[in-house]
Amino acid sequence: MNILTRIIIFFIIAQLIGIYTGLVILGDMTANPYVKGLVVTADTESPLNAVVFVLYVLIGSVFILFVIRYFKFQLLLFRMMEFFLIASATSIVFYALWRNIATYETATFGGILCGMVFAALKFFKDEVKNGAAILATAGVGVIFGVSLGIVPAIIFLIVLSVYDYLAVFFTKHMVEIAQHVIKNNLAFTITARKPGHGTEKESRVDLGTGDLIAPVMLEVTTLSYNPIATVFVFIGAVLSLGIFLFVVWKKKTVLPALPPIVSGMLLSLFIGYLLGFY
Repeated sequence: MNILTRIIIFFIIAQLIGIYTGLVILGDMTANPYVKGLVVTADTESPLNAVVFVLYVLIGSVFILFVIRYFKFQLLLFRMMEFFLIASATSIVFYALWRNIATYETATFGGILCGMVFAALKFFKDEVKNGAAILATAGVGVIFGVSLGIVPAIIFLIVLSVYDYLAVFFTKHMVEIAQHVIKNNLAFTITARKPGHGTEKESRVDLGTGDLIAPVMLEVTTLSYNPIATVFVFIGAVLSLGIFLFVVWKKKTVLPALPPIVSGMLLSLFIGYLLGFY
């Protein structure tokens, strides 16, 4: 199996886990206080929420750059951040799995406990990086998805795509962040490798977790609108990622993944609407 195929499979797994988790979370939204707390906006349909979420992303980027460039104990801090993010985000996915066999209370406790254990496992075993990234992005995508209505979600994704383009080609700080993440094997990318042989160098492809979170977010958002729309978003995301990876592999260069993925999702969503499916 080539490395591009592996990346696409990881991507599909993250989307399917996110959709499943979103279905469970949306179903428990009115009954479980823990689930209610996942909604981080007062009015999910307000377009202003898109602006707020973009500000969160910008503030986070500035903080990460500051730590990379000026903080002496940056690796320790990033490891602590990684632990917290994996523990909190994967607990949502584990909660959804526990809900198949347990009550709200047991599933909540089991989800939190499993999330902390999994985060500790990543802290000591880098081999689980891809698994941690996949589960964490599914969890974060669900939080975004239940917190934004379809219009704010689309606005957020469009603005985020523009930001991704500028951050790669103009300020180039996204490349700097990615290099740091890859160097320290942090669970903020999914990775596929092909070992080198003889004089042939190792081949490697990384896809940022933000590029996985965005589709999960829109898929979960559209679940409340029409599940068929979710299917069209999923198809658009997978096809556009495949085309993007092919171009990147041929050109052997760094390109922002979010603009083509978002474009593919929105185009597919619009096609489904024109065909009268929703």
